[in-house]
Amino acid sequence: MSPATAQVKRPNVVLILIDDLNHYGVTAYGANRISEWSGKFKNRVFSTPRIDRLAHEGLRCDYAYAYPLCEPTRIALMSGQYNSRNFLRCKAQHASEITFGDVFKRAGYATGIFGKWKQTRGTKEIHGKDYIFEFGWDEFCCFDVVGEAQRFINPNLVIDGRVHNYMGRTDLDPATGRRWYGPDICNRRALDFIQRHKNTPFFLYYPMLLVHAEHKPTPDTQPHALFDDCDEDKKNDDKRFFPDMLAYMDKLIGKVIDKLDEHGLRDNTLIVVMGDNGTKEPFIHVLPDGTEYPGGKGGNKDNGLHVPLILSWLGKIPHGTARDIRSYQGLVDVTDIYPTLCEAAGIEIPNPSAIDGISFWPQATGAPAQAREVIYTWYNGNNPVTDQSKLLRYAFNKEFKRYAPHANFPEGRFFDLRSDPLEMAGDRRVKIAWVHYHHSGLDITQLDDVQRAAYEQLGRVIKDHRYVAVTGLHIEGPNAPMKVGSSVTLDCQIIPAQATRQNVVWESSDPELATVDKFGVLTAHAPGTVKVTVYTWDDACPVAANVPQSYARHGVRDSIEAVIIP
Repeated sequence: MSPATAQVKRPNVVLILIDDLNHYGVTAYGANRISEWSGKFKNRVFSTPRIDRLAHEGLRCDYAYAYPLCEPTRIALMSGQYNSRNFLRCKAQHASEITFGDVFKRAGYATGIFGKWKQTRGTKEIHGKDYIFEFGWDEFCCFDVVGEAQRFINPNLVIDGRVHNYMGRTDLDPATGRRWYGPDICNRRALDFIQRHKNTPFFLYYPMLLVHAEHKPTPDTQPHALFDDCDEDKKNDDKRFFPDMLAYMDKLIGKVIDKLDEHGLRDNTLIVVMGDNGTKEPFIHVLPDGTEYPGGKGGNKDNGLHVPLILSWLGKIPHGTARDIRSYQGLVDVTDIYPTLCEAAGIEIPNPSAIDGISFWPQATGAPAQAREVIYTWYNGNNPVTDQSKLLRYAFNKEFKRYAPHANFPEGRFFDLRSDPLEMAGDRRVKIAWVHYHHSGLDITQLDDVQRAAYEQLGRVIKDHRYVAVTGLHIEGPNAPMKVGSSVTLDCQIIPAQATRQNVVWESSDPELATVDKFGVLTAHAPGTVKVTVYTWDDACPVAANVPQSYARHGVRDSIEAVIIP
């Protein structure tokens, strides 16, 4: 097989992230109606036929979990790391971090992201509108890049480094003959990406704008005048349109699937559909037997964390029967997606010791047993790491959950999820926000033997993930002079090996002589002597938040000198 043929046969990857939808928001998980708590609609029948078909053609993961809010989830998803390692500040993910966009681009994939970004605002050196390129994306069409503004009708987007602000426009989208609609614009860009890269391996990340608030009519809402005449202001939020948004979300996913089918790509494409956190609190999912499951976005209970996760790769991932969907009963954490995608594509992760995710690709393709036994979470909301007054640390499996001690409950908390999945046990509760309460949990002195064993096991998991500071760095540098045009990969040893924050910032003293990238690859450009320094995230605290200094240059660090000859 020629190199070109081998390259073409590498699998494509399409990762679709739905905004604000738990597992019961996909009808393949069993719910078929939805209500709004104040009565704007009740028991509205809904369906997600295109996602359901993917489930029938592949695998439904029944125990997949994310973070309670979108940005903590997205940071973990892209990096494969728990937030304890890399969530330093909201809207500030620094480009020194290695993400799945970086590794797929490095492996020769065409890479594109189309939808919601949110994680950065740029640095003094690189403007926010261009900063997405720093994470391995060849092209993008994204909302929430330099500011939020509007995402739906007449949105504010950044496309390949150029701001496209549709706010206030009265012209119509020539592709639809209707008003400009953010989800349509991003979807068309995603379809065009597939069209242009159908003959080469590609990684398409599609973090959808739907079904996040503000709640507005879609182009399919009847009568059409509701959309055509809707006030575009983001403050105009009407929750009665949520079912329409669900339907349109499913429709857009269907368009991606149809484009892959059009070009005969399904038997060489892994499709992953996932939610980023629970459904927003005003909505209630209803099962056929009348059981109600309330939305819980922003909370740390099951309804804030439990998300849909469906994988499909025709001919590669075994599927169920026409009546029964094949399901995976093992735990899946959001950090597991990155290593799973890499294993499916045959891509080596460059920093495996820094990754918390566990690949479940063997299980997806039919291997027995389960990849993960427990999920650990470090969750600080959208607060900076310098303010941990509301920090929650917890560990859980499918049956039990234990919280580390924190301000409201200094002794910690413990729940039996078999009978109490929404954590209502306890004689005391503390209001956290709107409908969110933390309950005190079971009386530890009254646990039975099974509960006691789980309590101790989860306690060990929490202890094993306590914060460990970096005390030293050591660069293994080139042992001989480098020639102009040559490259060498530097290795940085982190001391101690079990330190929490494994990420580093590489820096060249003179980029005209040599540059060093986030992988530690030093490339020589001109003769001379250059100093290469590496800084730990512990002390450098790198942020891309459009602040005067993106990282500090004090604290733990190490340097080497490289000599470059003609």
